Amino acid sequence: MVDTSLFEAGITHTYWHSAICFATGQAPGPMGSAHPLNAPYQAFPASDGWITVGAANQENWLRLLEALEAPQLRDDPRFVDNAQRMRNLAALTEMLSPLFQRRTVAEWLRRLEDAGVPAGPVLDIAQMHADPQALSREMIVETVHPTAGEVKAIGLPIKFSETPGGVRQPAPLFGQHTRDVLREAGYADAEIDELAHQGAIQLPATQKGVTR
Repeated sequence: MVDTSLFEAGITHTYWHSAICFATGQAPGPMGSAHPLNAPYQAFPASDGWITVGAANQENWLRLLEALEAPQLRDDPRFVDNAQRMRNLAALTEMLSPLFQRRTVAEWLRRLEDAGVPAGPVLDIAQMHADPQALSREMIVETVHPTAGEVKAIGLPIKFSETPGGVRQPAPLFGQHTRDVLREAGYADAEIDELAHQGAIQLPATQKGVTR
């Protein structure tokens, strides 16, 4: 048996914030997209969208400065190491944001990849649906619904090598599977038809009166 819950999964995702609270006894406050222990590690506005940057160590910070063409920040005492950057995160964000706004998201992705700085785009929902990785991982799937036609849905996020799952059928019509469920429970078709006649259950029109 596997026993879990969304509540417990949510707690697991607070590992950084929980570690801070365990160590200091203080609950960290809201930080937006910023990382609680490393800076700069957050989203910045480009000229046509947003980009996330993960300069989580000193080497990446120096590479980022090269990509930003901002060598003057290297010797700024407020940003000389990660501890100082975290203490002065608001000022750091205020100085970096205008620099990122000089180029598009696509330009920054190319530039930061060449510099060896981890980065990625912030996608809206429609962009996420069209993302090549989302499509290749079958996270956006299409099915044919009997009344709605072709419809899209979110795919299965867990991949099994020997027992692969997936979304292969559309959402059912109201009562579409009632007969199948009751048959599995041991009801005969005549009994199911009688329950439908009494109004106790709902069957699609195509399944009514199919006593065999």
